[in-house]
Amino acid sequence: MTIAVDFDGTIVEHRYPKIGEEIPFATETLKILAQERHKLILWTVREGELLEEAIEWCSGKSRLPNACEVIPLVP
Repeated sequence: MTIAVDFDGTIVEHRYPKIGEEIPFATETLKILAQERHKLILWTVREGELLEEAIEWCSGKSRLPNACEVIPLVP
């Protein structure tokens, strides 16, 4: 199954353009879904440097290494 997951307000608390605190159990749940071979898409309105920060946050500290494809919501 392909699952699109918003970053702000879903993985972390909504503090855009800053990165909020991790929402409890968010990354643990996403890791389980990735281990079960679900395709995860990081679906976000962030772009440019803000998008890079979100990607770094997801891959940093083994949160979601290589678990997400990124598709920014840019018109």
